[in-house]
Amino acid sequence: MGEHQRSKTIKKLFLLAPAILILIGAGVGIGIGGWLYVHRSISPVPKSIAKSVNFDVYYPEQKKLPAGYTLDLRSFASPQKGVVIYSVDYGNGKKLVFSVQQKPSDSDIAGFYANHLSLHTNIQLPAGAAASGAINTGNQLRSLVSISTNTNAWILITGPPDINQSQLKQVLQAIVE
Repeated sequence: MGEHQRSKTIKKLFLLAPAILILIGAGVGIGIGGWLYVHRSISPVPKSIAKSVNFDVYYPEQKKLPAGYTLDLRSFASPQKGVVIYSVDYGNGKKLVFSVQQKPSDSDIAGFYANHLSLHTNIQLPAGAAASGAINTGNQLRSLVSISTNTNAWILITGPPDINQSQLKQVLQAIVE
């Protein structure tokens, strides 16, 4: 191959190089995009329930729950307009019951704390500001956590008074929208 022919071939390669790099980049982008699509977090909240309310329905991610804790996928319900309930089961028949609703005003939440959760511990979570304490339902003492989310939802969680506080905190840290 002569010098002239080699020069033409090199020029063609330089002209094709950007196109080749674009194709390689597109292939990598499609591969990464496909992987993210397949591995994205899929909400366990039934679509019919999520669409029936005008607030974000938060739930704990199963993979982040403590060992022995299970999000009961069959428990999702909307027993009254504007409320979503579900449970997380653990131990020997024990459960945490979650209630999610439209977030009231800050003054309404403060009033709730004054009347029902006067002794509580504040916890900052990825989902929002939480208050953890106990409530006497008249016939029994229950653990109670209130989470004023960073968006438009208010979460109330009730459970047995003897729940392991470290495990409860791990459940709270697992909550996403």
